[in-house]
Amino acid sequence: MKIHQWEVWKATPPGFSKAHWFIIVTGQERLDSNRVAVNGLACYTLYTLRGHPEKTDVRLNGADGFSAPTVCPCDHLFVLDKNALIETLGPVSWERQQQIKSKLKEVFRL
Repeated sequence: MKIHQWEVWKATPPGFSKAHWFIIVTGQERLDSNRVAVNGLACYTLYTLRGHPEKTDVRLNGADGFSAPTVCPCDHLFVLDKNALIETLGPVSWERQQQIKSKLKEVFRL
């Protein structure tokens, strides 16, 4: 199974009761290595959040593989076991990649 940076994958990390979608933000060098820990940003449908997106969120849509309006909070990275990734939606759009990069720089003051 080949995993690429910016792909959306489903996983069930600690603290989650069921599988959830994550955008993989780890660099390709680490993804291609034998290391199993990778970083992901959780994705939540707007219905799950039950509120308005926060200023730290990036909105996702059908261009990113989601059938419902979805947001990606960029203020918290989750450590995922790449061997436990179970399904992919494919990559998020180039435009969303740029928005997420900008948001990560802003939030983490990079």
